[in-house]
Amino acid sequence: MSSVTAMRWQKFRKHRPAMAGLLIFGLISLLCLCSDWLFHADPNAIDLEATLQAPGKLHWLGTDQTGRDMLARTFAAGRVSLMVGVLSVSLALLIGTFLGALAGYFGGWIDNLIMRFVDMVMTFPPIIVLMTLAAVLGPGTEKTIVVIGLLSWPLICRLVRARILTIREMEYVAAARTLGAGHTYLLLRHCLPNTMDVLVVSFSLGFVSAIMAEAGLSFLGLGVQLPDASWGSLISIAREASVLQQNPWIWLPSGILIVLTALSVNFIGDGLRQSFDPKSLKE
Repeated sequence: MSSVTAMRWQKFRKHRPAMAGLLIFGLISLLCLCSDWLFHADPNAIDLEATLQAPGKLHWLGTDQTGRDMLARTFAAGRVSLMVGVLSVSLALLIGTFLGALAGYFGGWIDNLIMRFVDMVMTFPPIIVLMTLAAVLGPGTEKTIVVIGLLSWPLICRLVRARILTIREMEYVAAARTLGAGHTYLLLRHCLPNTMDVLVVSFSLGFVSAIMAEAGLSFLGLGVQLPDASWGSLISIAREASVLQQNPWIWLPSGILIVLTALSVNFIGDGLRQSFDPKSLKE
């Protein structure tokens, strides 16, 4: 482990909310990823003789309207929601970082062209665009990832551009340019590494936003489709008044896990932002 990496890790460890968030998020992720092995139950298995059973010894979180075990189903749904969050925000980071780096580094007509396109994209109401794209492309996990990713990159693009506009004027970048360094080298070696704090915060916020967006789409029936489930689709069952009032074990665990995941990822992002901030290494 290099000295810089060690210093960053020490800085992160001192951030208690970030460490607590890392523990909570790691536990939730582990339970979601290993749910099939841990709970020994098929999340999609239907048992019509065990419908709407309250939490008990046999089914710790009860069953739904078709007798499916809600413990296994909730954490299997979490696996889908976490995958949507990671992949969609990764797509958004890839697009936003690429376009933001081009706009910030080269400037001129390239900057104007990219920024006007970003302005145009950001003028549309996000919810309307999200629902329209989901309706056009159709429901499904893969399409949900693409829709959320294509909607989330403009803000990342602006943040990366603003940081690189500052970095490209630094003395060490000018010195490297004078010594004959090419554009690719300058971008990959000097500019992009110094945007890590921006990217980390963007990832943490975008991850939470992606999970919320997926939950909203699934609630409206435009996201993950049966027999698969996500936290959003499980919560959408609460649209029925009888389920909302009489069977809270069906939707409440998913809601609690969404809140815990969002809080933990935000804490982790805040800790990583501080540890990757170049100024913090001088303290």
